[in-house]
Amino acid sequence: MATIEIKNVGPIKGTEKFELNKINIFMGPQSSGKSTIAKIISQCYWYEKNYLLTGDEYYFYGGLIDFHRMDENYFSDDSEIIYESQWTEIVFRGKGKKSKIDIEKKPCQNSIYQNLKIEYVPAERNFAATIRNLERYNESYDNIINFLNDWMLFKGILTNSKKNFSSPLKSIDIKYKYNETKKEDVLTLPNKKTILLQRASSGQQSITPLLVVCEYLFNELYNQKRNPSPAERKHIQDLLPENMKEYYSWVIDKQNFQQNGKQTKNTDAIEETKTKIWNEIGFSTDYHFSSVIIEEPEQNLFPETQKELIYYLFESMQLDNRNHTLLLTTHSPYVLYALNNCMMGFLVKDTISKDEQEELPSKNSWINPKSVSVWEIEKGTIRPIKNNETGTVSKHYFNKIMNEVMEEYYDMLTYLKIDKHEGQNTL
Repeated sequence: MATIEIKNVGPIKGTEKFELNKINIFMGPQSSGKSTIAKIISQCYWYEKNYLLTGDEYYFYGGLIDFHRMDENYFSDDSEIIYESQWTEIVFRGKGKKSKIDIEKKPCQNSIYQNLKIEYVPAERNFAATIRNLERYNESYDNIINFLNDWMLFKGILTNSKKNFSSPLKSIDIKYKYNETKKEDVLTLPNKKTILLQRASSGQQSITPLLVVCEYLFNELYNQKRNPSPAERKHIQDLLPENMKEYYSWVIDKQNFQQNGKQTKNTDAIEETKTKIWNEIGFSTDYHFSSVIIEEPEQNLFPETQKELIYYLFESMQLDNRNHTLLLTTHSPYVLYALNNCMMGFLVKDTISKDEQEELPSKNSWINPKSVSVWEIEKGTIRPIKNNETGTVSKHYFNKIMNEVMEEYYDMLTYLKIDKHEGQNTL
């Protein structure tokens, strides 16, 4: 797993070095720095990936400012980001043109860097469902537009021909279809009537793009053949010894042949040749897993639906044993309640009969607490909020949240007197 340390960036005063897990959840009030941390982690993933697959170093600071839309005033001469994985160490310091970025590639014997699909799902994702003809918008490129582009691509693949995408959530009982001819997003409701997504409820508008994109990333993506970018091809050709360069050209030609809808009998030979190439250069450009970062998954959703969404995400990312990772920023304690159910289920699964397990909605989403990290962000610092003994979110933390919400009510309750005979409230 990778580690990261952040100092003096936006509302983040300073963090101790902390490890990124399979599932990472950042809890805290608005403007506390949750999205700042998520964007920095995403940028580190991108920078590392680009460097390893192409050998190039692009403008790290520019990616934070332009792609992730972070304000320049978030940075100062004292700003620092240190990211370290088994593959690289990235150190960023400063701001603007005076900022410095250093990356060091680590020697990894008998290990291959596996390419990943990085998806940043911004809080502004409702934009995807509320405005028609988004494919015509090309004035800028940032994490919102990147998500919109992926949404437009993925929805066409998932709902091609006569196929519909059925919501996996019981509380959002809809079917979704993209009409390529009319460029329309269409929902079929439980009563069989259809409406345009742009005219649906806020919850349906928020959840549909999120579900479609996650379904594609966790399941469908790996059925698609990926051709490397020109920069990746050049880097691979430069790294390969002369006697293997023609092998890679042959692989690309065969994959292009398949991409054009033509059949080939050389599928096994292609995969064997690619394996030899990946072993030689130490990385693979084929997608092996996804890293999905979601801001506020609870957006516009009823607590029951929030719970179902968390169950769906956890189940989906564990279906095929790929090394998917998930990062969530949230304000909602209901997200943490659902998370606790998934971790507790894993802890007690051996003591529950199979029949009893099947009655528990979280059953297919149970996950080892060791694979989950949960932090609270408060006053510019972060702290873990999991119980050291059980590995679940501390009961004390939930009590703290509830007390903060209910304190005023309990204060006023002391002034309320009930007339037992008349059933009337008196002061």
